Amino acid sequence: MGSRSGGVADHQLGRQDRRRRRFAVHLVDTAWGTTFWGQRYGDWDEVEPPRATATAGNPAQELDFLRFCSDELLACYRAERDVLREHSSAPVTTNFMTTNCKSVDYWRWGREVDVVANDHYLTAEADRNHIDLAMSADLTRAVAGGRPRMLMEHSTGAVNWQPRNIAKRPGELARNSLAHVARGADAVMFFQWRASRFGAEKFHSAMLPHSGTGSRVWRDVVRLGADLGSLAELRGSLVRADVAVVWDWESWWAMELAWRPSVDLDYRERVAAFYEQLWDAHLTCDFVAPGQDLAGYRLVVAPSLYLTAPGTAAVFGRYVRDGGTLVVSYFSGIVDDNDAVHPGGHPGALREVLGLEVEEFLPLRAGERVSLTGGATGDVWAEDVRPHGAETVLEYADGPAAGKPAVTRHRLGGGSAWYLSTRLRGDDLAGVLRGAYRDAGVEPADLPRDVEVVRRHGPDAEYLFVLNHTDVDTRIEASGTELLTGGRCDGLLTVPAGAVAVLRTG
Repeated sequence: MGSRSGGVADHQLGRQDRRRRRFAVHLVDTAWGTTFWGQRYGDWDEVEPPRATATAGNPAQELDFLRFCSDELLACYRAERDVLREHSSAPVTTNFMTTNCKSVDYWRWGREVDVVANDHYLTAEADRNHIDLAMSADLTRAVAGGRPRMLMEHSTGAVNWQPRNIAKRPGELARNSLAHVARGADAVMFFQWRASRFGAEKFHSAMLPHSGTGSRVWRDVVRLGADLGSLAELRGSLVRADVAVVWDWESWWAMELAWRPSVDLDYRERVAAFYEQLWDAHLTCDFVAPGQDLAGYRLVVAPSLYLTAPGTAAVFGRYVRDGGTLVVSYFSGIVDDNDAVHPGGHPGALREVLGLEVEEFLPLRAGERVSLTGGATGDVWAEDVRPHGAETVLEYADGPAAGKPAVTRHRLGGGSAWYLSTRLRGDDLAGVLRGAYRDAGVEPADLPRDVEVVRRHGPDAEYLFVLNHTDVDTRIEASGTELLTGGRCDGLLTVPAGAVAVLRTG
């Protein structure tokens, strides 16, 4: 009897296992929308990673595979970290590349390291590359949850793997390093210590270059060490911001999969474009993850949020109703977590908070531009926008959406939500944002272009960083003790061209 009942139990377990497998396959079919193109699975063993295909594959499967790859890399880190923790009490970390590493969701990684550490290498020949540096520093601070963090790698000068091995100019090494400190780094490190005579990176800059200790780079490194020593009291102080920018690695993955409405849709370009305008307005920014609590921010910008879960939309709605100002750019709110289009029309999850409907996407041809009332010009993208509560701020003056709203503003509760349905850049984007600043009660500082001002706040003092990225001296109103020189400033601070000043102001 015992032998027979054991056989029945084994048979029942087999049936339960088969039911679980069929149910798992059903979940996959539902999540990935496999009814399209007859991609349904018959058994769990048929579910494989994305393969080379004659045409576009299943985008929901590809999105989940990107999540899987990010998760597995994190699992590998956890396994190695946990081994180290068994044998040591030393902090464990690894080096991130927050704004440049598309394949890793650093919001999840930030919770797993003992201290967040980032690598940042300037794109040497890019115009105003100090803004990209600031964006990377701000995103790294956000991934660290606002806590002090470290810059694990940057360069003293030339970066050998870039197309042109452009050296940093006098003063740039210190200015780059202290820009990271201004935005929350408590430690600054370089790759590499001594320049290698051989191998792939023998033309990469170093703290001790091929020319040795008689070089300008070596003198700059030594001086930076002394400067950092004079800033020791800043350790543990924090950066605060009134403005937040939404950053989402999953939206980046999903938006740039195959067969989107335009090849010109570019996640990072939109984030960088909005960030540049905020930087030029001398507004310090935090980055936030989708669904994160937005209380405390007077202005929130979502430059590119193609993938928007209902919970994220609900957070936006509460934020605006409670008095916040939200700015959203085109092709946001379109799909859910499974890359399925939200029902009921675009922009899907954000229709209610934006007070409008997008009846049709109207991508533009290569090089095509559209004029807006007020003199602004857009390119890449336009939309047939139908307001449902939103007011029109700017209209399309020509192009496929002529006479239709291009920029809208929706009053909701105590706040407002702005929507930009075309790609605006430079002064045109700045002009729209000025309206949002007024709604939010945010005051851009009246400072010269490319003079960067950031504050760190400690328990007993505040610290004002002024970084002069221009080739002329600048003066700003400020008082306090200048920590790099030990001098006293009463009322007017002069910062020479290319230099940095750090004042204890409280």
